[in-house]
Amino acid sequence: MSKEKGPDNRIIKELILENSMEAAASADGISRILDVKSDEDFDSKTVELKIFIEVFYGYKIPAVSWDVQNAVRTAVKNATGYKADKIDIHIQGVSRKPKGAGKDRK
Repeated sequence: MSKEKGPDNRIIKELILENSMEAAASADGISRILDVKSDEDFDSKTVELKIFIEVFYGYKIPAVSWDVQNAVRTAVKNATGYKADKIDIHIQGVSRKPKGAGKDRK
């Protein structure tokens, strides 16, 4: 994939990372976002993402991963016009919800 060539590309990279992180955090079952890494191809307007997350206990990991991928794909497309060709989800841990946070599970 192409390397950054100028200030516009750095802005696009920042938009991709910021929107990816916000979209991933909005998915149900996410405890926290640990890291987001991207590899952009500025010529073909595509991006590959690696998202490292922690999920809440009791949620189905495949469903949470699917929701994160869909949310991130849409957010990146809307913010930058880039297509997220590949979104890898890495589950780094499982945590319990804080007391009083509700019992809704997927």
